[in-house]
Amino acid sequence: MTRRRTASPNADNPRIRAERTLIGLEFGTAAAALGGGILLAVRPDGAFLHADPHVLRRTPFTDWRLPGLLLAAGCGGGYLATGILQLRRHRSARPLGVAAGLSLIGLEAWETAYVEFQPLEAVFAVVGAAVAVLALRVPTGRPALRLPTGTSPG
Repeated sequence: MTRRRTASPNADNPRIRAERTLIGLEFGTAAAALGGGILLAVRPDGAFLHADPHVLRRTPFTDWRLPGLLLAAGCGGGYLATGILQLRRHRSARPLGVAAGLSLIGLEAWETAYVEFQPLEAVFAVVGAAVAVLALRVPTGRPALRLPTGTSPG
């Protein structure tokens, strides 16, 4: 018996592509936030990420430890949970996805106003907008999304 790669029958469905893009953005954002937050918490002087503690002067923080923990837990954990719920097509995935996207836009706006502007903040604001829009576009309440294995008997 040979196995060959075949395209998923839903591969051309725009809603399935949108859902996969949404899940990728959610898990990618979770990974970036968890990784960055942990690195900031481990080295609160910002050395791992070349983050100067001096930019925190207009914030309540004196070093990067608490902002790193908040980033890892809040953004990283939130996006991880949202991605898992979207993968399972849970009924609360849509409102959580919209909330996660809008929260990320708000976080980046706050950072720009109180810390300093960096181009990566604009990128993550766009990611937040994409997550919010895609979350509204993707239907929920259906059976869990089955990711293709890439092989089929035959």
